[in-house]
Amino acid sequence: MEVIEDECSITNVALLETIVKKYSIQDAGDKILAYQTHLDEFCKKKLTMLCNCQLKRLSSSLLTCEMISIRALLWKMFKDLYSMESLLVTARDNVDMLKEMGSISLTIGYYTVYDEHGIDEEVKSLMKKLETDALLEENAKLKGTIDTLESEKEESKKKMAKAMQMEIDHLRSSLQSKTGIEETLIEVEKTLIEREKEIEQLQQLKETLRKDQPSKYIDRPKAVYVATKDWKQEENNQLSIKEGEKFEVKEERTNEWWLARSLDTDEERLVPSYLIEKDEESELSTSELLELFHYAMTENVDIPKIKEIKTSNNVKRASLFLSLIKKDSALLDQLRKKEHGTPKAIRWYDDGVQLTSPSLIQCQEVVSLLTSKHRSIRIIKSSPDVVFDLLPVLLQNENVRSLTIRDTQLTQDCISSLCNLLANNKSLEGLYLCNCSIDDKAVADITNVLLQNNTLKGLSFQRNILVTSAISQSLSDLIKNSILEVLDLAGTSISSDGIMLILQSLLVNTKIKLYLHDDDKDICTEYCDYNIIKDRVFFY
Repeated sequence: MEVIEDECSITNVALLETIVKKYSIQDAGDKILAYQTHLDEFCKKKLTMLCNCQLKRLSSSLLTCEMISIRALLWKMFKDLYSMESLLVTARDNVDMLKEMGSISLTIGYYTVYDEHGIDEEVKSLMKKLETDALLEENAKLKGTIDTLESEKEESKKKMAKAMQMEIDHLRSSLQSKTGIEETLIEVEKTLIEREKEIEQLQQLKETLRKDQPSKYIDRPKAVYVATKDWKQEENNQLSIKEGEKFEVKEERTNEWWLARSLDTDEERLVPSYLIEKDEESELSTSELLELFHYAMTENVDIPKIKEIKTSNNVKRASLFLSLIKKDSALLDQLRKKEHGTPKAIRWYDDGVQLTSPSLIQCQEVVSLLTSKHRSIRIIKSSPDVVFDLLPVLLQNENVRSLTIRDTQLTQDCISSLCNLLANNKSLEGLYLCNCSIDDKAVADITNVLLQNNTLKGLSFQRNILVTSAISQSLSDLIKNSILEVLDLAGTSISSDGIMLILQSLLVNTKIKLYLHDDDKDICTEYCDYNIIKDRVFFY
């Protein structure tokens, strides 16, 4: 307090203000602020008025010289001021009046309040500096432009060289393949001939069935299926089944959930297709008979009686096959088992089609036969080239709502094409990429595109072990900022930290269902808010 008393004055309480601020003395701070406000008002009104009065009185003598006498000012103008600070404030507030009275400069102690020559020099220096800076900036821009032109020139050279190399490779490839064109045409012609024979045989079988068809082949458009084990429904649109229960399948769907009617209870809802199989004792339907005939005539079936029929002429094959099936039930069961265990390259369902290891010709055939009811496409064990060719056709078809690609290696070209198509697609609702060897970069590219998509509701990266926790933040952002309702990450390599981050996003998107592997269950139960989201997290 003694130091404050010695150092502070009526116009300078800076030391006291510093102490008050340091020790946060609120009441004293408010009083200092009020005092400072009062002091400022005093300086502004009283001292300015006094200064104006004295300056007018001295305008005829002292202010016409180049240097104003500080002593005269102190005695005649500012004799009532309390400190040097107040003097400087008053002088600075009256600079305009000093200029009007013709003063060239005003210096108080070591402080120059106004200096006309000094301002000119400062302005000249500033202008010179601005000119120098402008030149430097212009030089920098020119250098940047030159560098850009050089870079573009080099890039153009590279692109031209690449284009020329691609043209050379194309010509070389064309020359190499030209010699094999005739052989290819011959093979295609043979394939077409075989297809015509198959169609002819099927037509013959239909005619045979139409002429001589027992009543047991008439009334069953679908085969009878039997449940292999008990299963309890999980949702309202599903039907609980019991082992041995028989069903009439109404619709065979690509998502492995078939619409069926129980022949015991007459209830009709969805059942899991992998828990029902054709009843070997059930009557043959026309569609099943056609499938069996096509299989027997086109595949290498190791059954002597079938081989004997295949040696007959085309006209008799259908009637001989139908007669044999009617008489020999054991052969029918044997043929059913063989046909059921043979994967089909193309399998049509009521809601879509499944292609297993398809050739390019088969894919083109499928595309040409797609209708508005075929909304689901499944591609299994395909080559990347076939997928690359199929993607534009499928994703530009507004009827396609669901696309599944399984057990197929997707290259970066496939992912790039997929992303470009997703950016403009407004109809796809489900995208399921299962065991496709995709990595974090591929997932990042897909999620970035889907952030702008307002239609996709189901997404799966199941069994892609190259997907790690590095992509967890992107997946979390996608969950929060999209209309996703299903996300399947089972079988990926996302660690516990990544799973925790994804679980947090389920608190924002309250509709989504998350599917994980059984091994992730213990990690999820440790999450602090798991009880809130547990009804939307599933493990398998």
